[in-house]
Amino acid sequence: MIRYVAILKKSLPWSKKFFFIGIIILYIFFNHMLAFSQESSEEKRWRIKGFIKNASSFQISEGNSTHLQKCVNIFEVEPQFRLNQYIEFHGVFRAYYDAVFDLEKSGWTDEFRFKNEIRRHNADTVSDPIREFYADITWERLFMRLGKQQVGWGEAIGVKMLDVINPQDMRELNQLDFEDSHIPLWMANFTYYPAIMGTSFQLLCIPDIEPNYLPPAGYPFASQFTNKLQKLEDQGIINLDSAPNAGKSVPQNIKNMEIGVRWYQNLPSLEYSLNYFYHWSDVPGIYTAGHFDSSTNYSLKYHRMHTLGGSFTKTFNRFFGVEGVSLDGEVAVHLNDRVFYVCPFSDPANPLGIKMAKTDSFNYYLALYKYVFTDYLVKLQFFQFNTLDYKDEYTVDKSENLLSLFLSTDYLQERVQPDLLWVYQDDGNSWVRGRCKFKVTNNWLFNIGFNLYFDHPYGDQDNLFLEVKYEF
Repeated sequence: MIRYVAILKKSLPWSKKFFFIGIIILYIFFNHMLAFSQESSEEKRWRIKGFIKNASSFQISEGNSTHLQKCVNIFEVEPQFRLNQYIEFHGVFRAYYDAVFDLEKSGWTDEFRFKNEIRRHNADTVSDPIREFYADITWERLFMRLGKQQVGWGEAIGVKMLDVINPQDMRELNQLDFEDSHIPLWMANFTYYPAIMGTSFQLLCIPDIEPNYLPPAGYPFASQFTNKLQKLEDQGIINLDSAPNAGKSVPQNIKNMEIGVRWYQNLPSLEYSLNYFYHWSDVPGIYTAGHFDSSTNYSLKYHRMHTLGGSFTKTFNRFFGVEGVSLDGEVAVHLNDRVFYVCPFSDPANPLGIKMAKTDSFNYYLALYKYVFTDYLVKLQFFQFNTLDYKDEYTVDKSENLLSLFLSTDYLQERVQPDLLWVYQDDGNSWVRGRCKFKVTNNWLFNIGFNLYFDHPYGDQDNLFLEVKYEF
């Protein structure tokens, strides 16, 4: 064991050493105490699967020539090892490369300066070579998952509400399913199942602090604010002390650990959860930090905040005369959050003209869904985001409303799976995603679709996409 710890000590940051050493200790302990395994065959203990995938998209915005937005190539291996009836090890390892800069020689790639950042293996994005790596340990009523993993608390489609545990890689906004754009974290995930039918209590301890990955200026889905910051920095008007994605913005130690708690119960025709998460913000605030020659220094800082909330799903035998309708709901209250606000007068010491204000928000989501004609899912979703203690100077709306419709079905025993998502925002912009997945054989899968933006900040990023995937 000392030899393993010495190797880890040389190469891994604190949070990863913590989990690797913990897993080694648990392995030795359980291997001695619970050496008997019900499965004696090595073939049954080991399972390895994976895939090779190319995911490409093409810009089709009106008035612009067609440009390649991405050409992502992924080779992923997912080994699983069952030590005995109590312990399993799981891994998801991938090689990731975006060939868009090799294939696209015009359009947005022409003057893009951050090519290496987008296509390199980055531990804080979806291109991390170690996407997931954890041990599952079951001990009577206690289930433990230790290592790098995803935890999903929300059920909303297309828009996040209670899904606050894992940060998100924002290089494609919300076009991907959340499980594909999540940035997994190293954590200890404990779930206890009391002697009460259908109940569980979950505790999350997360020393691995990561923000959202925000694509750099000039990237197709870089925000207008990011592009503005880069322009001002190039002109020498401002100077950023640290980029949002450069290294760790929050020291990883016990003091800064994020803590999550969730109570869940499944009753007849009703399931619900109560959630609490004490965590760091996924996006930094921007603060003035003095002057340097003719430019103004700005520092990027993250803040701690509380998220309280819950979720429920209620199934009705009859809802306003319609049979088989279900109602979903989620609530997320953010305390001690931060918002941008516009300075009331021009300040030469603050050329951006913005400051940060502390505020709270109350947000909720309601959805009605029903299967019609047996296997056609229709889900109508409503989201509302409310800024409490609102002031006119804030750059966010006091209340923001979104309406969403999701349709899906399948044919030929789930070999053909089309779906359509429409999201409408109360200021008039909307997003439509249509796609269809084809399982041609047991190994070959295709996914083809489109994303269209109407009166939207990203209205020039309409695209067609194609994914080709071979599973083994």
